[in-house]
Amino acid sequence: MTIDPAKLAPEGVRTLAPYIPGKPLEELEREYGIRDSIKLASNENPFGPGQRALEAIARAAREIGLYPDGSGYKLKQALAKKHGCNTHCITLGNGSNDVLVLIAEAFLSPQSEAVYSQYTFAVYPIAVQATGATARIAPADPAGHAMPLGHDLAAMAKLVNERTRLVFVANPNNPTGTWVSGDALRSFIAGVPEQTLVVVDEAYIEYVSTSDFPDASR
Repeated sequence: MTIDPAKLAPEGVRTLAPYIPGKPLEELEREYGIRDSIKLASNENPFGPGQRALEAIARAAREIGLYPDGSGYKLKQALAKKHGCNTHCITLGNGSNDVLVLIAEAFLSPQSEAVYSQYTFAVYPIAVQATGATARIAPADPAGHAMPLGHDLAAMAKLVNERTRLVFVANPNNPTGTWVSGDALRSFIAGVPEQTLVVVDEAYIEYVSTSDFPDASR
C-alpha cells in the first residue's frame, strides 16, 4: 500500500491555500489593454536596478559557481552600521515573506495564537496556519474612517491574551495603503504583554512621505 506523502504533513500545512503572487507587469498590461504602467503592488522598482547594482551583479556573476556567504557577513555589517545595532540583531531572508515565515516558525506552535488585522498582508494567515497556531483576526477600521479598512489597534489589543505570541502590524499596510502614526504605534506596543512580540512590517516604508510616520528600527 502506497502512502500519500501529503497526508503525513500537519493539518495546518495540508489545508493551506496556495499563495497567488502579484501578476507580472506584462500580463497585467495585456489583461487591461494598457501600456507603460507602474505596478507598486509587489514593491518593485519601476526604474529597474541602478548602475551600481548592475555592476555588483556583473562582479558576482564571476563567482556564481561557488556557494555564497550564508551568514551574509558584509550585508549584516552594512545594515548594522545603518541602523546602529549589533549584527546579532539582524536576520536576513529572501525577501520579507521569508523573514515573516521564519518568525512564525520560531515563535508559534499549536498551543499559541497570533493576531493580525482583517485586511492585511496575505502571508500572515499563511505563515500562522502552517504552524498550527490559532489566528485571531481583528476587524478593520470602517470604510468611512480616516484610514479606511486600516488597522484598528484597539480592536487588535482586545484579542491579545496569555497565549498570544505574535502580533503582525503592516505599516504602511498592504493592500489598503493605510498607516498608523508613531504615537499610536508606540502606545499599542507599550500595552502589549512582555510574552507577546509585535512584528512591525515596514516593507513599503519607502513610499511614505507623511511627517508623523514611525520608523520601528529606531
